Amino acid sequence: MRTSLTFLQGRQGVFFLFLVPLLLLIVFWEQTPKLQVVATASNDVLFEEEIQPGDTFFHEYIHSVMKTPIREVFEINDDFEIVSKETWTQAFGAGIPYDSNEPIRKEDDFYIIPDDGRVVEELRLIPSNLYTHTFEFKNETLYLSDMEEDDRRVMIHVQGG
Repeated sequence: MRTSLTFLQGRQGVFFLFLVPLLLLIVFWEQTPKLQVVATASNDVLFEEEIQPGDTFFHEYIHSVMKTPIREVFEINDDFEIVSKETWTQAFGAGIPYDSNEPIRKEDDFYIIPDDGRVVEELRLIPSNLYTHTFEFKNETLYLSDMEEDDRRVMIHVQGG
């Protein structure tokens, strides 16, 4: 009967000693953080891209009452969290939060309202197919409103990191 010490002296033992730490490294290795758009019904990843602190992304849609475009901009912070940055709107109305003390700037026919910088664990959206609803990151555009109905319920979040 072989003892464990005898086993470790052979070629298989040496191989085993190197294999176990390597497998542990692979399992616990910190993944490169990625921004993902995931269809919640199927869990299919519709978009995935590596991110760095300071990267920004937005989703843009048509306001259901005002019928004007709304753009919600988010930024990736140093901890690879999603942080609300600003909202772009062409009109103020139902569902457009605004504090009269907030500094607003105007650019390209949009009023730009700074957000409170809160951390957002994930964004859950249900884009309509009646109006264009897009997601944009690094000049890549995903047309959420053109997707099949089952894929239109989406979650935007950071994976890994």
